[in-house]
Amino acid sequence: MVFVHGVGTRESAEQQRAVTQRDALLRAVVGPVLCPADPAKLGVLNPYWGDLGARFAWNNASYPPGGVESFGADGTDDVRALVEELPETPVAGPNQVFASLARNAPSDAVDLLWMVAAGRAGAREADALASMGAEAAALAERAAAGQAPDWPADAADDGEFLARLVDALTAGQAAGVPAQERFGGGAGGRKLAVLRLREALGRVAAAAPRAGSSALRRPVRRPVHAAGTAFIGDVLTYFRQREEYGAQAPIAARVAAAIEEGARLCTPTDPRLVVIAHSMGGNIVYDLLSHLRPELGCDALVTVGSQVGLIAELGLFPAVLPPEDPARDRAPVPEGVGRWINVFDPNDALSFVIASV
Repeated sequence: MVFVHGVGTRESAEQQRAVTQRDALLRAVVGPVLCPADPAKLGVLNPYWGDLGARFAWNNASYPPGGVESFGADGTDDVRALVEELPETPVAGPNQVFASLARNAPSDAVDLLWMVAAGRAGAREADALASMGAEAAALAERAAAGQAPDWPADAADDGEFLARLVDALTAGQAAGVPAQERFGGGAGGRKLAVLRLREALGRVAAAAPRAGSSALRRPVRRPVHAAGTAFIGDVLTYFRQREEYGAQAPIAARVAAAIEEGARLCTPTDPRLVVIAHSMGGNIVYDLLSHLRPELGCDALVTVGSQVGLIAELGLFPAVLPPEDPARDRAPVPEGVGRWINVFDPNDALSFVIASV
């Protein structure tokens, strides 16, 4: 698998943790399908191009100063943002967020718990946390369908919810579960993963009372500004490079090299090349496969939260000609792509469809 990241990605300890967790999750969830003989040997490449992206000559000095205040960061801003995005679920108290979700939205409870836990998990916990997450997600899906009597929907608080959830997962493993649910096993790794999950309960409890609070004046424009400039900057930098250097443009060449390497790494036990491209990564990969390096290909291309449809409509891909009849004509799918899956969220302002284009 080759994962091509989007804009605003820069090297940091947090970014490295995210890559480690994502690799582990891909091996735990997708590995059994792509590499049934040994899911742990699924090859995952992560071409990093952030160092070739936008650079701000005056260090963002163009941003207007002043006008924002904060009462001090306490490390819960990221968690609070997740809590604020939850569906409207009555929560009795800060220690009952997961217990409340478990009754009405089992999958949301699992998603929130593992997202928060993964935020600080290191390499030692990655495989076990991903494995347990896959098991918990499957259990939550069964619970939503009324097929999981061991789902802790009646837990009194978050501590009881986690304890009973871990018990249910342990019992499932002991009873003999499918191979993909045993990936990354080992008592030591699981103990570390459970510690991260317990830590996540505390972080959510600390963030929950502040979620949606109007008493706190948060620095709103700075994060929005930083995200916006990174997005615009990286997009403009990529297209400028392509105009000047074509297939030898630094960003394009680095991503192409990773796709080539992925093809070379295919083996009888890991035979398929899958490219996952997030956000701007989707535009880069489409540009490569349709125009810059059309000899490249993959068994499956998965674009996620991407703008390929929008960029095509704007006429910024050389391979895409304006349609004579928009209701009939479609932009070309690169010949080397076996299957293309485009994933979008209607609530994501930078996520677009492709089927109609």
